[in-house]
Amino acid sequence: MTTSPAHSSISTTAVVGGGSTSNAALEDFHFPSDLISIQDRKDEALLVLKSDLRTALNREVKSLDKDNWMFEGPRSRIHLISRPGIFLHRKMEMAKNQNSAQPK
Repeated sequence: MTTSPAHSSISTTAVVGGGSTSNAALEDFHFPSDLISIQDRKDEALLVLKSDLRTALNREVKSLDKDNWMFEGPRSRIHLISRPGIFLHRKMEMAKNQNSAQPK
């Protein structure tokens, strides 16, 4: 014959630890009154990370906006970065060719 836990002869207080001693252990542990929950700390950390990320992205966007001239137009002019002054030299050559090609 099997007995159910409800009809068991072992008392619940004996299993839990004896009632009054376990209650005293809980009363000895005091929580601070200004306890910040784990979720609050997580939310605060996420807000700081988002703010830092937003700042870094804005800085990167401004940098790309400054360098936008290299990528505008139908063809990239990124090759002009490695050889400074070439763009001005080519503009002057084009102007000379246009002046010499015009009929007088």
